[in-house]
Amino acid sequence: MLPLLLEYAPLISAGLTGVTAAIWIVYLNVFLMSYRRQHCPSILITSGAGRGLNSHCFVTNLGLEPVFLLDIVLDARTTDGQRLHAVIPERNERHSDDESPDTDARWATNLGPLASGEEKDIGRFTTLIQRARAENPDWAEDLTFRSLKITVVAVTASRAELYGAEREYVLGEDRHGHACLRPTTIKARQIDSFFGRRALGRVLREDLGLMDNP
Repeated sequence: MLPLLLEYAPLISAGLTGVTAAIWIVYLNVFLMSYRRQHCPSILITSGAGRGLNSHCFVTNLGLEPVFLLDIVLDARTTDGQRLHAVIPERNERHSDDESPDTDARWATNLGPLASGEEKDIGRFTTLIQRARAENPDWAEDLTFRSLKITVVAVTASRAELYGAEREYVLGEDRHGHACLRPTTIKARQIDSFFGRRALGRVLREDLGLMDNP
């Protein structure tokens, strides 16, 4: 038996080395997956507390790290086929020139940090439309909408780069004939790819008038 083991010792050693390497690779993959999960942001966009356009839009940070909301973008399709776009991070309806010096300015904007698990009510959908009308004259009062898409642009704490999420809602009626907003996806689509982040940056540069700066 011993001579046989000595004869195949190099093969046995190589096999044990391979098994050990495979175990370390598995552990490394588990570690990397856990690390990415802990540092990967996740933004949830939901609606509630009302019916149809009177419902509120909520943005929730489901990631384990805080994010900073940079912008809110509203895109719409009308019943006659028009496509409209507006960047609406501010709560225009709350701005006032005669604010008290003690007034907290953060109540008039949707910009700011969101801790892990924190939720922000960015307003009713009717209010979002009014903010869009204040920013873009193409959003006329007599328009009727087929769908609305909310895009949230944020920057992450760990990677200091743009991140986003979007969710589209279709206007319709429920089985009781009440107005409702039906999401087209089960959850918000996360925008984390290279081209997705590039598109978000283009939206921000356009809003700031910096389109000439890539």
